[in-house]
Amino acid sequence: MAACVADGLLRRAASQADGRRTVLELTGAGEAERRRFASEQRETFELIATAWTAAERDQFARFPIRYSQDSSNWPSRRTSSDSE
Repeated sequence: MAACVADGLLRRAASQADGRRTVLELTGAGEAERRRFASEQRETFELIATAWTAAERDQFARFPIRYSQDSSNWPSRRTSSDSE
């Protein structure tokens, strides 16, 4: 994070919820870099998935969402299965 602050991509600011805390915010340059990176990711995906059908693209998009949801629930499932 320090490198991103030094490079002008992030800035430190006081938390609006708790003035004792510091939060990081994207600067204009940081937002431009985020947009550039997202665009590059999208272009790369389009090249890789050129031969995929719309249904295959939709299916692929659902897997990371499901993985994220299932991994969020994993600690509680692990705890309940450990007690059985």
